[in-house]
Amino acid sequence: MVRDSAATRNRILDAAIGEFAAHGLAGGRVGRIADVSGANQRSIYVYFGSKEGLFNAALRRVIGGLVGAVPLTEDDLPGYAGRMFDYLLDHPEALRMGMWRHLERPASGPDTADVYAEKVEAMAGGSGLTASGLPPTDLLVLVQGLTSSWLTSPQDLLAAADADPYSPERLAAHRAVIVEAARRLCAPVP
Repeated sequence: MVRDSAATRNRILDAAIGEFAAHGLAGGRVGRIADVSGANQRSIYVYFGSKEGLFNAALRRVIGGLVGAVPLTEDDLPGYAGRMFDYLLDHPEALRMGMWRHLERPASGPDTADVYAEKVEAMAGGSGLTASGLPPTDLLVLVQGLTSSWLTSPQDLLAAADADPYSPERLAAHRAVIVEAARRLCAPVP
């Protein structure tokens, strides 16, 4: 029987993303990942070295997918905010894996510092501030926070509007608010 190591590795990564998104690194179980992927636990360690190595590989895949699908466009942060919200709705594992990364392994995953540094520099145009008068790092943090705030807020708060917080209409309305809020944050100071 011929084994396809790339296919096995991909099945393991897919299962790991599901497991780690649901349970984090500490709560994730290699046995469940093996069962879901149809691989044996030994092959997981052969391919990834350790549970931590598997978590890092899963994180790199998730973050790489997000960065590839939603490139940071420093000249259109409102559009970026809307696209990021859409992506997080369609790929909840991206937000969850990012949250687990911050909680359990802040130094793991791909190093995107150079990407951010380049975007922050472009946003400031050498002046240290954006056209809005805000420091570029702070502005980017605020815009990114807008994109995930609906998905991380208490359900009781979301339900306060007397509408299903996850109905297509409500999500579309909130997306419009995100884009408008980002536009206002980015607006040049008169």
